[in-house]
Amino acid sequence: MHSERIKVGEHDDRVSLPVIFLALWIVATAVLGPPFYVIPFAGLVDITIERILLLIIVVWMIVGLFQRKAGVQKNFTIELIMGLFALLCLVSMTKTGFLPVNSEFISPWYVFISGYFFPFVIFIFAKKYIVNEKDMLVILHTLFYFAIYLCIISFLEFTNLKQFVFPRYIADPEIGIHFDRARGPFLNATYNGEAILIGFVCGIHLLQKKTSISRFFYQLALLMCFPAVLFTLTRSVYLAMVIVLIVLIGSYKTSFPKWKWLPLPLIIVLIAGIAYSHRVLSMERRAGGGFQVEEANVRSALLERSAYLLLQNPFMGIGLAQFQPSTQGSYKGRTPYDAQETTALQHNHLLAIATELGIPGILLYLSLIILVLRRMKQLAGRLEGTGIMGRNLSVVIFSIWCVYLTNNLFLEPSNNLFINVIPFLFAGLTDGMYSRSLQSDPATSPSYISRSPMRIIRSHV
Repeated sequence: MHSERIKVGEHDDRVSLPVIFLALWIVATAVLGPPFYVIPFAGLVDITIERILLLIIVVWMIVGLFQRKAGVQKNFTIELIMGLFALLCLVSMTKTGFLPVNSEFISPWYVFISGYFFPFVIFIFAKKYIVNEKDMLVILHTLFYFAIYLCIISFLEFTNLKQFVFPRYIADPEIGIHFDRARGPFLNATYNGEAILIGFVCGIHLLQKKTSISRFFYQLALLMCFPAVLFTLTRSVYLAMVIVLIVLIGSYKTSFPKWKWLPLPLIIVLIAGIAYSHRVLSMERRAGGGFQVEEANVRSALLERSAYLLLQNPFMGIGLAQFQPSTQGSYKGRTPYDAQETTALQHNHLLAIATELGIPGILLYLSLIILVLRRMKQLAGRLEGTGIMGRNLSVVIFSIWCVYLTNNLFLEPSNNLFINVIPFLFAGLTDGMYSRSLQSDPATSPSYISRSPMRIIRSHV
C-alpha cells in the first residue's frame, strides 16, 4: 500500500498540462487580446488567442468534473459567495441591459466576465489543479518572466524608443490611455505597474531556488522592477510598492538578517529625494511630480457623483456598468461636470460596486474579500519551514493581494481580465491547499502531494 502511494506521489509531483495552459493563458490575457489579433463574428463573440486558450481550460474543468478530478468538496463557502455575487450581477443586467447604451461606454457583459466571472472560474481551476510545487513554480516563473518583459518595454516607452516595442499596438496613441507613460500591453499605466509588482513578489520567492549565476540574474532582474514602476508615473502604484516592501521586509523569512541590507537602499532613496525634491513637489507628472491637483479634483468629483447615485439607489444600485450613462444622462448633483469626463469611471472599486449593485452587492463582495483574507491566515497557520510551498508562500499571496486591493482604491479594475485573474488564482491556490490540509488521508494532504513541509492534519477541524 505504501509503495503504491509513493508512485502516486511521484506522478502527482509532475507539472500538469492544465497548469501549463493556464500559464499560457495568463500571458495571453495581457498581450494577445483583441488589439493583437481578433477574428470578428457579427452577432457573436469575437475570437482571440486568449479566448481559445480559455476555452481549453474550461473544457478541462468540465472533463475533470465528470472524471471526479475536480469534484465538489465540503469546503465551498467562498464559491457560494462568488455564485451569489455573480447571480446578483446577472439580475442587475437583466434589468438594465447586457450591452452598452452606445460605443462610448463600457459593456456590462464585458465587465461581468472580465471583472468577476472569469476570475471566479480561475479560482476554482487553481483550487483543483495547482496541487504541487512544480505547478506552483510554473505560475511563479510565468509571472516573473512576464514582469521582466514589462520592465524592458517600460524602459523603451519612457525613453521614447517605441519603435522597438512589441506588440506594436502598445506604441499606437489611438488605442488606450496613458500614452505618455509606461503603459505596456495593458495600455494602462496602473495595470502595467501592478503586473510588474506582482512579478517582483514572485521573483523574491523564487530566489531561494537559485544559486550562483542564476541567482545573480534574478537579483538584477528584481532591481529592474524599481525604475520600471517609476516609469509608470502613477502614484497608486508607488503606494502599492511601498506597502509590498513593508510586508516583505516585515514578514518574509530569510536565512540572513534583513536589516543588514536596509541602510544602502535607504541612503540611495534619501540622496535621490534631496536631489529631486523640486521634481517630486512639481505639478508636472512627466517631471516626476506627485502633486497633480487637477487630477485629484477630477477623482473627487467622480467619487461625489458615485456617492450621490448610491444614495438615490441604495438597495438595488443603478445597474452593473451603468455609472457612465447615469452620470451623463441623469446626474443632477452639485459637483461640476466636465466634458472630458464623459467616459470616466469611478476610480474606486468598492464604491463602484456599491453604486452599481447597491448594498447587497458591496456586502457580498466585502464578504468575499474577508473570506479570502481569512483563508490566507488559516493556511499560514498550517505552513511550516522554508521552500516554495513553505510558510513564506502565504506572505507572497498576501503581498499580491495588497497590490490588488491598494490599486483598487484608486481605479475601477473590472475591465481588465489579467489584473483580476491573478489575485483570484492565488486565492484559489490558498483555498485548495487549506482544503487538502483538512483531509485525513496523508496521501491527499498538501505535505504529501507537494512534498512540502506542511503539517499533516490527521482529523477534520
